Amino acid sequence: MGESQSKKNRIFENGIKSRDGILLALLGLFLVAIIARLFYVQVVAGGDYADKAATAHTNKITLEAKRGTIYDRNGVVIASDVDATTIYADPQQITDFDGVAQTLADVLGPTTNKTKDDYYKLIDQPDLSFVYILRKADADLASSLKDTLKSQKLDGIHYLSDTKRVYPNGDVGSQLVGNVDVDGNGIAGLELEYNDLVGGTDGVLETERGSKGLPIPDGEISRTDAVDGKDIVTSIDINLQKKAEEALLPVVQEYNAQGGSVTVMDASTGEIYASCSYAKKTSSSSGDSDSDSGSKSKYSLEVGKLWSATDSYEPGSTFKALTATSILTNNADVNTNTTFTVPGALQVYDATIKDSHEHGTETLSLNDIIAQSSNIGTVLASRTVSSDQLYNTYKTFGIGQNPGTDFPGTASGSIKDASSWDPVTAANITFGQGVSVTGMQIVRAYGALEQRGTMHTPHFLMSIPNDQAKTDELTSPLNTSDNVADANVCNEVVSMMKSVVTDGTGKDAAVDGFTVAGKTGTAEVAKSSGGYGNGYIVSFGGWLEGSSSNLVCLVTVQQPHTEAGGGEVCGPVFADIMSFAAERYHIAAQAN
Repeated sequence: MGESQSKKNRIFENGIKSRDGILLALLGLFLVAIIARLFYVQVVAGGDYADKAATAHTNKITLEAKRGTIYDRNGVVIASDVDATTIYADPQQITDFDGVAQTLADVLGPTTNKTKDDYYKLIDQPDLSFVYILRKADADLASSLKDTLKSQKLDGIHYLSDTKRVYPNGDVGSQLVGNVDVDGNGIAGLELEYNDLVGGTDGVLETERGSKGLPIPDGEISRTDAVDGKDIVTSIDINLQKKAEEALLPVVQEYNAQGGSVTVMDASTGEIYASCSYAKKTSSSSGDSDSDSGSKSKYSLEVGKLWSATDSYEPGSTFKALTATSILTNNADVNTNTTFTVPGALQVYDATIKDSHEHGTETLSLNDIIAQSSNIGTVLASRTVSSDQLYNTYKTFGIGQNPGTDFPGTASGSIKDASSWDPVTAANITFGQGVSVTGMQIVRAYGALEQRGTMHTPHFLMSIPNDQAKTDELTSPLNTSDNVADANVCNEVVSMMKSVVTDGTGKDAAVDGFTVAGKTGTAEVAKSSGGYGNGYIVSFGGWLEGSSSNLVCLVTVQQPHTEAGGGEVCGPVFADIMSFAAERYHIAAQAN
């Protein structure tokens, strides 16, 4: 018995030791797990947890940079920032939600069109410590709210010094200057084009708050101050811009056109003094019935949408000036007095080419062909040079190439390579059909003729005040010029363009006391399905030849409801604008 009992005791003791070992092993694993977790929390994920902890006790507020001022060429402000106040709420500090919501509605409601319920939903977010109430409010409005809340002993509403963008000239020049979004970023026009320069760099304010979300006195943790944007001076003359808009609008209204455009550029520099485009409002957007019901259509200056820069069209007869330039450049046997037998119609394969007016067979000089804008005569004259020569001239004058204008969305137009021209295409292109251009391209090309062969880049930026290095950097690509034609050839073309106004289709573009050189245009509008039949785009482009001014002006009207051509529709607009310019800039009829 004694030996048996001793064996049982040993087995019992061994069992206890075994259980103790297991418990010790489990305890060891538990300790390892704790150590591993602590290592993960403090080392591996320590940064993330620290950030979360900091976030729970801090607010980060963006300090918006003040945008630079945009000036016209004469120092007139056309876009600037003014003082404003951003109003925000900390819901964790609000004790009387009903009272705060009512006061917000009473003071801000007339401006924001928000009700008490709207504001209640906005501030009733206890998990948040920052909610925008009104961004970029007028400083006086914010001050009134602050006083009212203070008198009612209502807490939880705070204020940040801010700025907002204003445009002192209203709609005048609006589509050029563009606009900004609620965050102060440029989203259209020159505000977008030069956003990186004008916009500056926002700063950040980080403040500490307590466990209940209450701000800690003097609890600023860090501040990165905003860097304000730079001012820019543009080539726009806001007074000429206003005149261009005022001169164009009645004409597009009178003819119930789809739209119209004006661009005025200094041919000697490429600086754009004025540019605008109206577009007809649709009945759905304007709420007005169509003009067929007897009411006038309404038109708008689409902000950031500048037709002469962003849209391509078939130029029609304004293109003939370039065709004439190519002919005179490439065939020494042809001059302005060279005559051509021009029939009443010209058959080119399955196409019949006609002029805008019916006539029998007649003999016309090249000068007469341009002055009377004869399509048939232009085609016949163009046959004295090759398609390659014509194409090279068009390309040299920038057709089919981006004009380099510093405006968002600037288009390039298009022209097929001469190798792909069939006889019909070759004929049509010479009088501006089957090729697409932008208004900026035509202004630039006409500027080259006015300058007797030197072509400049159309542009808006002139300088960045007090920063010559930045000015040089940004304006160097814009202040470019190319020699694109012989001066003697240009003289001959200009001579014919003067005849357009004195004896041809452009008589309505005459300006009292001045010699005008220019060209009319009437082009069929292509259908999206192919072919033509959507009405016409009419135009006139020209300048005060021999004067002390180098301003070139192009006027276009899209799809007017009239049989009148570019001279009758656009000529008077040109004359009105250039008469104003002559008086404003004291332009002398003869250059010194």
